[in-house]
Amino acid sequence: MRKLRLSTIVEEILLLGASAVIAMPLYYLFIGAFKSRTEITRHPFLLTLEMIRNSGIRNFTYAIDTMSLVKSTVDTALITAAALVITVVLGSLMGFVIARVDRRLFRTLYAVLISVMIIPFIGCLIPLVVQSTRIGTYNTLWSCILIQGAWNLPFSVFLYTGFMRGLPKELEEAAYIDGCSLIGAYMRVFLPLLSPVTATCCIRSGVGIWNDFICCSSLLNTGKQPTLMVGIQAFFGASTAMRLPVLFSDPCRSSSCSSFCRNTLSKVCLRVR
Repeated sequence: MRKLRLSTIVEEILLLGASAVIAMPLYYLFIGAFKSRTEITRHPFLLTLEMIRNSGIRNFTYAIDTMSLVKSTVDTALITAAALVITVVLGSLMGFVIARVDRRLFRTLYAVLISVMIIPFIGCLIPLVVQSTRIGTYNTLWSCILIQGAWNLPFSVFLYTGFMRGLPKELEEAAYIDGCSLIGAYMRVFLPLLSPVTATCCIRSGVGIWNDFICCSSLLNTGKQPTLMVGIQAFFGASTAMRLPVLFSDPCRSSSCSSFCRNTLSKVCLRVR
C-alpha cells in the first residue's frame, strides 16, 4: 500500500475544509425550510425533531399552493428545453458549415457571431421588447424561447466550430468517397461525435436560461405565465422577512432541480469521453 505524503494529507485537509465552508450555506438553507421564523432567528444552525413536528412541510405546501410553483416550474422547463433545442440544432449545423466549408461568407459570419458575444444583454433589452411587441409574441412563452435561443446561439456556434475543426479531415473525405452528401456527412459522421460538446453547451446555456430573471420579467410581466424566478420575486416582494421559512423552502426545490440537470449532463459528458 502506497504511503501518503505529508503534502497530500495537507491538501486533503484543505479540500475538506473548503467543502465544509461551501456546504454550510446549503445546510443552513435546508434546515431553515423545516423551521418557523422564530426558530430560524433563535436557533439558526439547529434542527430538532420537535421543530420538524411543529412546522412539518407546511412551508413547502404553502409555497406550492400560493406561488403556483408547479405551473412556474413547468413554464421554466418548457422555455429551457425549447431554447436548448434551438441552440443545439442551429449551433451544430452552423458550426459544421463554418468549420468544414472554406468560404469567405462563412468566415465573416463566424466573426460577426463571435463579436456579438461581447454585447451585454441589458443593452439589447428595450429593442427586444419592442420587437417582441411588434411581432405579437409579447407576454407569451415564445418570446422568451426565441430570445433565449438566439442569445445563446453565438456561444454554441463557437463551441461546435472549435470542436469540429479539431476532427480529422479524413473522416469527411471517407464519407464523401462512400457517397455521402454534405448533410449526409454531418448526420452520419459528425453528429455521433458531438455528444461531449453538446453536453457542455446544454450545461452552460441551460443553467443560465433556467435562472434567467431579466428577460422573463420584461416579457412576461402580466403574471399569467410566470417563470420560476419571476414567481419567487413576485411572491415575496417587500415582505421577505415575514415569509422567511418559505423563502428557504423554495430555493431548495429550484436549486436542486438545476443541480440535478447539471450533474446528469456532466456524467453523460464524462461517460462519452
